[in-house]
This record gives sequence, C-alpha cells and structure tokens, in this order.
Amino acid sequence: LPFSEEDRTSMAMVLALHQVPEWDRILQIQTENIQNPDRKDRFIFLRPSLDPDPGTREAFFQELLDPENREKEPWVLSALSNLHHPLRRDHARSFIRPSLEILEEIQRTGDIFFPGRWVGATLGSHNTPEAAEVVRGFLDDRPDFPFRLRLKVLQGADPLFRAVEILHGPGT
Repeated sequence: LPFSEEDRTSMAMVLALHQVPEWDRILQIQTENIQNPDRKDRFIFLRPSLDPDPGTREAFFQELLDPENREKEPWVLSALSNLHHPLRRDHARSFIRPSLEILEEIQRTGDIFFPGRWVGATLGSHNTPEAAEVVRGFLDDRPDFPFRLRLKVLQGADPLFRAVEILHGPGT
C-alpha cells in the first residue's frame, strides 16, 4: 500500500506522540524524507510539540506566546493540538491559563478566526474537572474580559464542561 508524503508525516507524528521505540529516529528520518520545503518547515516547527520531554514542550509553548512565532497559524494550531494531546493533557493543563491570558493579544495580532481556533486547540482534548476549573477560574477572575472573547472561551470550553459533567457527574 503506497503512502503519500503527508501520510508518512502524519504517521511519524502519531508514533512520536505514542513514544514508540526510536520515535526520535523516526522523526529524523521523516524530516530527511520530506521533499516539499513548506511541509518540511512545518514538520520541523512541530517537532518540539511532539517531544516526550515536558521541559521541551514547555519551552516550545513559551515560544508560542511570542506573536512572531504564531505567524503560521495553521502550524500553531497543530502544535497546540499536539501539546494538548490526550496522552499529555495532565501536563498540558499548565498551558491552559497562559493560553487564555493572551487571547486579547491573539485577537490583535492574528486572523479574525484565530482566537476561537486557539481556544479550541487548547481545550479540545481536556475532560477533567481540574481543566474546567482553570477555565472557570480564569473567567471569574476577569469579569471585564472582552465580551466576544468571553463567548469564544465559553464556546471552546463547552465540550470540556459537558465531558466533565458526563464523566464526573452534575455540578462537577
């Protein structure tokens, strides 16, 4: 069965997220095999978001807080999805509040749809009461948070709130 370059790249990323043996070698080989320069640049950009080392992921997340490192918004959204992958969501919970805290800046510096997508990529894999509490705490601490951004946070958090209620019971 022939796989396209994009298929092989996606498989390499999934294998890295699952930390299969020699995941780092798989990523290196795939980096070398990507022929399209834009796809290669994207893959290189995403690699730190796939790393099993929490310190590497934390440093990468800190880089995303700089607007210059968010210029390629689709890449950033993929990176956020990797950082918040279900296998890493316990560690990624520490990224939720800072992600919400920069939403006003993201609105000023990004595409009109980027804030909502940023929230979705940040919260989309979470389903714990602790994650829901981070979001509620953020909104409670900011009663003057811009209304439209508040709505984007609530919209992005709705699946999280529903999952928590289903998994942990009403009022959780």
